[in-house]
Amino acid sequence: MELNTSLGYLLNISAKLIKRNLDLLLKDYNLTSSQWAVLKLLSSENHLSQADIAEKTNTDRATCGAVIDKLIAKQMVYKSLSSNDRRSYIVSLSSNTGELVNHISHLAEQTNHQALQGFSADEQKQLIAFLHTIIKNLEKI
Repeated sequence: MELNTSLGYLLNISAKLIKRNLDLLLKDYNLTSSQWAVLKLLSSENHLSQADIAEKTNTDRATCGAVIDKLIAKQMVYKSLSSNDRRSYIVSLSSNTGELVNHISHLAEQTNHQALQGFSADEQKQLIAFLHTIIKNLEKI
C-alpha cells in the first residue's frame, strides 16, 4: 500500500496539521492544544475528575495531570476534593476562564473551517460520521 492511500498515514498527517494550525492560534493565549482540549471539555462538562478528563481527551493520566497542573498554575482551573471519594479531586474552570473559552472557541472553529474547505455541508457531515465509525471500530480492539 502506498503512503498516499494509507488511512493511518493520511489521518495522522491531517491530525498533525490541524494541531499545528490550532497551536498557532493558541500561542497568543499561552495555551497548547492539549490545554485547550481540557478547557473546552470543562466548559461543557464542568467538575470532572482527572480520570474522567484523561478518558474523555484520550490522554494517559500522567500527561493529563501535567496539563491540569499547568492550567492550575495559570489560574484557569482549580481542584477541589471530591465529595464522593476523598482520594479523588474534581477539576473545574475558574470563574474568569469561561469567557476566554468562548472567545477561543470561535478561533478554534477557524481551524476546522480551513480543514474542511472544498467540502459541501453534506460531505462534512459524512466525514464526521465516518470518523466516528472509525473511532468506534478501533475502540473495540
